[in-house]
Amino acid sequence: MASRSQKSYLGLHLALTGARCQKPDCGHPLTRTVNGKPVPEAEIAHIRARRPGGKRHDPSWSHEQLDGVENLLLLCPAHHKVIDGTEADDYTVAELESWQQHHRPQGPGPESDEAAALAPAPWAVPLWRSWPTVAELDAPGAGVRPSWPYDGATVPAYVPRDHDAQLAESLARAGVQGGLVLVAGDTACGKSRLLFEAARRVLPDHLVCRVPVGGLRAAVAAVLHCPRPCLLWLDDLGPDDRLQGLDVAELRRSRVPVLATVHTRHFPRPTAPPPRLPADDRPAAVISPAVLDQALTVFLERAWSRAELQRARTVEDPRIRLAVEQCTHLGVSEYLAAGPALWRTWQAAWRIGGNPRGAALVRGAVDLARTGLRGPFSPDLLERAHRYYLVDAGGELLQPEPLHEAFAWAETSRIGMTGLLQPASDGARRPFAALLGDSPPHSPGPVHPLLWFEALEDALANARDVETAWEVAITAEREHPSVAPWLWRSLREVGVGAALRREALTWLRLGRCEEALTLLREHADPADPLAHRITGLVLRELGRYDEAEAACRAAYAAGDADGLADLAQLLAERGRPDEAEDAYRRAARAGARNAWFNLGVLLADRGKSESAVRAYRQAVAAGDLDALTNLGQLLAETGRTREAEQVLRRAVEHGDREAQLDLANLLKRLHRTDEAERLYEQLIELGDARAWINLGNLHDVGERPDRAEHAYRQALAAGLTVAHAYLGRHLVRRKRWQEAVPHLRQAVALDPEQSGPMRPEDGIPFLGTALKELGETEEAKDVFRAAALAGEPLAAVGFFTVSDESEAEERRALLRRAVDRDDPDAMLVLLVDYESTGHPRRAKALRRRLVDCGDAVTTVLLAAYDRSSASVAG
Repeated sequence: MASRSQKSYLGLHLALTGARCQKPDCGHPLTRTVNGKPVPEAEIAHIRARRPGGKRHDPSWSHEQLDGVENLLLLCPAHHKVIDGTEADDYTVAELESWQQHHRPQGPGPESDEAAALAPAPWAVPLWRSWPTVAELDAPGAGVRPSWPYDGATVPAYVPRDHDAQLAESLARAGVQGGLVLVAGDTACGKSRLLFEAARRVLPDHLVCRVPVGGLRAAVAAVLHCPRPCLLWLDDLGPDDRLQGLDVAELRRSRVPVLATVHTRHFPRPTAPPPRLPADDRPAAVISPAVLDQALTVFLERAWSRAELQRARTVEDPRIRLAVEQCTHLGVSEYLAAGPALWRTWQAAWRIGGNPRGAALVRGAVDLARTGLRGPFSPDLLERAHRYYLVDAGGELLQPEPLHEAFAWAETSRIGMTGLLQPASDGARRPFAALLGDSPPHSPGPVHPLLWFEALEDALANARDVETAWEVAITAEREHPSVAPWLWRSLREVGVGAALRREALTWLRLGRCEEALTLLREHADPADPLAHRITGLVLRELGRYDEAEAACRAAYAAGDADGLADLAQLLAERGRPDEAEDAYRRAARAGARNAWFNLGVLLADRGKSESAVRAYRQAVAAGDLDALTNLGQLLAETGRTREAEQVLRRAVEHGDREAQLDLANLLKRLHRTDEAERLYEQLIELGDARAWINLGNLHDVGERPDRAEHAYRQALAAGLTVAHAYLGRHLVRRKRWQEAVPHLRQAVALDPEQSGPMRPEDGIPFLGTALKELGETEEAKDVFRAAALAGEPLAAVGFFTVSDESEAEERRALLRRAVDRDDPDAMLVLLVDYESTGHPRRAKALRRRLVDCGDAVTTVLLAAYDRSSASVAG
């Protein structure tokens, strides 16, 4: 029987055998289609048996070799039984090895759609014996951009970068433990070169499996069965199918490093969560956060640091020296890649006597690519596109050159590398890639509004490429929202039904709800549940809640359980929690996404902890692993720390950083500080700057002031302004008043939404104390007074400590305001004041309220005060 790891290799074998039995005279298909999906019907056979005593076992072969691809055959069930059954002795090792050559695809793809679906493009992944080591790999083979030749070399000498040590440490760890190492940065900033040079130093003997587009699953299977240390190399990742199926956890368990470079544009950007839509309606715009969260990432800046430039000046390579002299805006790497020089040539052409038509052609090509249209672009399309920019720049006043001269100028090779436009087949052209960077020295400006329609029309005219047309409209939503609804309308009018929903959602995002509502009511299919859901969103935005409820109910009646979940959310927002709870339960039982999770949130907010726990467990059972974190938090809050730890550890295993932070906080509460510290440090390595504050708090409690201060300052350096409050509080406790005041001033001024767990007002007592100790009594009074009048109870106590008898009435008034809010500290201070100023009846009433409030700390303080008073009286 094949092992689990062998079964994971099934997709590769199916492709290599053309999805047919490898016995030469058989060729029986090894897949069949079930419900439109390919299902394997194959058995993996060993040429040499894995176990001693098995058929053709060879004790000289290691366990890894016996499970390697060279020892495996893919057979139909009948012939598997033949070679391992009573006729096994008739089949020698040599004969079976010859079978491996049968049914291998000879062309550019597998012999069947089933094989293609199970393992896309694995024929592009050669077997490990042909892989180079890292030491044998050349720079262009690793994706390093060549420069103009010098002394026979197209790749300039390497200049050590500031990130070398950090990347080497990550590679060393990945070489031992496996896992994903990413170098992220902008176009042509040196990502591939940095990773290549670090790998040559740290992992020179590892074999390199370079992954082509579409070949990831096959490559993963290949490296998992390679008997020698090896790594996966993915250069210039994008939101494509090379990431589909990347199981970082499995590669880490197998100690396989994955080395990759990626443009920062493919990182997720934090935005407000969009409405839940079916998978077909969601564009694949970025690399999955689940993949990024498991990576050790090094971010490479575009501009080189002073130290890097100084090192570059010492390199005996004229190309680098020239780049250093010219790099006033960007990094040396980009100048070496010719982008900036081409950019200057392009911009200089927009003048009389220059090449304004050529510059407009380049601008048209660049912006067509920016729309999401796939190049290269035909001469006719470029001719139409360039007119918009030429007219805007001055048109005939610029005395533009003839069109054929403009094309020739744009294609002219410069600095020995490339032209602004690169020719392709059939006269088509594409723009030089570096011109598409996010931040050139001067932005080319927005895409012309009419060019979006040219791009859409070209996509639809080109074999009716609806997928590309859809991508153009999606890009317009992001870059030019006011144009997007009209693009969706064009798609709708040519019969792309889902475009209506996107059109309505775009109107909604633009705040034009009436247009969205009119569109939906006039053109939506009454049987389309998603259209009803979007109608509900629009009506809710318009404040027409009763109609919104009706739309949600209509979506549910049309068969979409998520419509009932939308209804539950609306009911909760309208202050009808009982109805919301019932709707969530019905939606969850009907299979609505996130219904169990949202029910758990609602129940937890209502104080129904046990019911919330059950809802979260149901969510987890339904496959919603995000619920693990909420479940762990709730278990911890209710004192079930052992269960909470188990749940949070499970969430951490699935790559949830929030769960790791919660787990570390839980371990800190349980006084398991070493474990908590390790988790915080791991989060910091993963780039979660919040962990610096938690680590600082851990050191602060543990009486390690220097390390606490260092952690808080690191949080500030990472851009977390809330760290001002923590650092200021820490400095006050260390009696470093002068240093504390600036930080506390900034903390108090923070927007409450930015302050995190420590509220801005929490810094007021510390700021007042610091000002008092510095002799700034009047300012301290002003701070406490303003905060007390704003409703901060502790501020009233602070004002009492810095005021004198001339302000007795004001301080009592502020204390009474705090007492009215049942603040026990204010009660105790006012009690002492009443008793010392001869108001026994008021003092007695306050004493009764203090006893009734049940605050443990206040009870202890009251007892201590009573003993002190008795002692004085005695």
